[in-house]
Amino acid sequence: MIESSPERERQLKLRRQKYGFSYGAAAGLAFAVALWGYDGYLLSGSHALFPWLKLIVGGTLTILTGGLAGWLTSRFQRILLGILFYLLASGLFAYYTNIVPLVLAPRIIGLFKPEISSLLLYTTYENLPTLIGVAFGWNIVASIIISIIQLPLLEPAMYSLSGFGKVKPHILCAFLMLISGGVADSLINQPLRAPILGLDETIQFIVDHRGQEIDPATSRERHLASFRHIQEDIQDSRLLVVSRYDRLLENIHVLIEFDGVWVECPTFYGSPLTCQPVSP
Repeated sequence: MIESSPERERQLKLRRQKYGFSYGAAAGLAFAVALWGYDGYLLSGSHALFPWLKLIVGGTLTILTGGLAGWLTSRFQRILLGILFYLLASGLFAYYTNIVPLVLAPRIIGLFKPEISSLLLYTTYENLPTLIGVAFGWNIVASIIISIIQLPLLEPAMYSLSGFGKVKPHILCAFLMLISGGVADSLINQPLRAPILGLDETIQFIVDHRGQEIDPATSRERHLASFRHIQEDIQDSRLLVVSRYDRLLENIHVLIEFDGVWVECPTFYGSPLTCQPVSP
């Protein structure tokens, strides 16, 4: 019995650390689903190029980062250290919120679509630290809460006889991070997503009403004149991707592929200007 006691203690420590990792990973997964999962769902319904790329890349980063914070918290069994670990994780989450869509995603798209890599002019402007700071501010409250409740909730969950009792702490932290990720969606994703959704809706209108008489009021409302130079290129089959933007995410250019033919449509606050053919 004396010899087996250290072994049982070692196994108990490993079990705590596994629970801590899964707890933090659940937080990272929930944050990614709210931030990039919802974005991917909307983009996938609007013919966007690689709509789930940000979720795959960003979700991998947030799951590993959150899992590490949870593992360290359970490893050292100190609430104050846990707050520190989750604050660091929250800072990385804020960094990922900006870097994944503005740096990592376009580089990966360029690898899969080398013909447009030179047209993906994604720029990290001087206001990037401010954007990261804003995202961190939105994440910090949820991060502090889940760090404080981790140790008190995971210990009884480890010994729970019910499946729900074992995962209840994970569900609670996931709920808090879902809120945090949903709020963060409006920072970068929403401004970059809106032009794609608007352009795709207008293109579908053009395809559905091709050859029909369109009244002037509807034409002005849908900015159909913006597509006058690419009328012959427009097809039902298409792929859309943001090509460049200004520092305030107001003037955003979108590349559109119609069966191998690429056009570029600049937009201002989501409204299209004059689309032109481009040669990648």
